[in-house]
Amino acid sequence: MPYDNDGGSNIWCAAVCELTVRWLLLIPVLFICFCLSFQNHKPLCHVVDFYAPALDTYSINNNNYNINNTFVFFDLKLENVMPFNGLLYGDLNLTFSYGDPPGRKIGSLGLPGFYQRMRKTAHRRDVANTRGVPWADAFASVSKNGSSSSVVVFRVDLETEVRSKCYFWYMKKQRVMVGGDVRVGNTGVQVGDVAVLLKSAAARMRFHVSKIETL
Repeated sequence: MPYDNDGGSNIWCAAVCELTVRWLLLIPVLFICFCLSFQNHKPLCHVVDFYAPALDTYSINNNNYNINNTFVFFDLKLENVMPFNGLLYGDLNLTFSYGDPPGRKIGSLGLPGFYQRMRKTAHRRDVANTRGVPWADAFASVSKNGSSSSVVVFRVDLETEVRSKCYFWYMKKQRVMVGGDVRVGNTGVQVGDVAVLLKSAAARMRFHVSKIETL
């Protein structure tokens, strides 16, 4: 009786077909991932916490105001939103201003750059010394009538350069210039439960130019 290998051939054909279908489904996914790896997005930057101890009316005796606390504490959050690429940061250059826009420059601080892996978040917490802040007037503003709604405005600007890492090489540098207004109340901390998103400084500049032109 001759040997019948139809059963073995059918199993082999079924396995080949199944493997082919899997590859056909996998190839588009791999292609999409490959394309996404060449995307180059700037990081999201937030001021999570901001504290000016000279404005903390709950820890300062109003009759013995201490103007020596001229520093501000901040917590800067940097988020890499890219799912496939790391980010290489240059030096982080921070500028602090006080008062309604455009405000007056009161200090600056430089922080070293670093490498951030894909979809990671980093915090940079530090203290910056300030100069030229009218602390007595600011204290009077936030403590007016003991109202928690009385605030003063600080501004934080960040300037740096980032390079996206794609596989084994780094892509072209991108300049990051962002900033945001931080409202501080009578506890010395920023008001509100939401972190302040630092937005493009270019958009802010266009706003002030258009405002001047309408005057």
